[in-house]
Amino acid sequence: MRIQKPPRLSRAFGRRSPGALCEPFSVTTTFEGDRCAVVAVAGDIDLATVGILVECFETALRAGGVLVVDLTGVTFCSGAGLRALHRLRHGAELAAVPVAWVARTPQMWRLLRGTGVAGFSCHRDRADALAAVG
Repeated sequence: MRIQKPPRLSRAFGRRSPGALCEPFSVTTTFEGDRCAVVAVAGDIDLATVGILVECFETALRAGGVLVVDLTGVTFCSGAGLRALHRLRHGAELAAVPVAWVARTPQMWRLLRGTGVAGFSCHRDRADALAAVG
């Protein structure tokens, strides 16, 4: 298991009030058996946090098997975050790694489905996603 937290400055860059700081960001990668990697993301995905996200995605893709990306804890996704999610999908297609996406909020659901990141592999909870990828 791996948890990383960058500085708490991201979406609120340039604002001076303490209430403007974003939620703490974390990425947890767990490997279930030798076939499945689950990457759970929490907090804001933006320019300040996207580097750590990409690094964790690349580690999970190198492990092979199947990948479940759990975005239920994501509160905000910027354009940089969306590009990173597209890059993950493209890298998974090149490596022939099946990816299942988990999004619970309507905003993330629309973002993943509307931009074509998740296609038809978007699920409401992690158990459904794990069952879908086998």
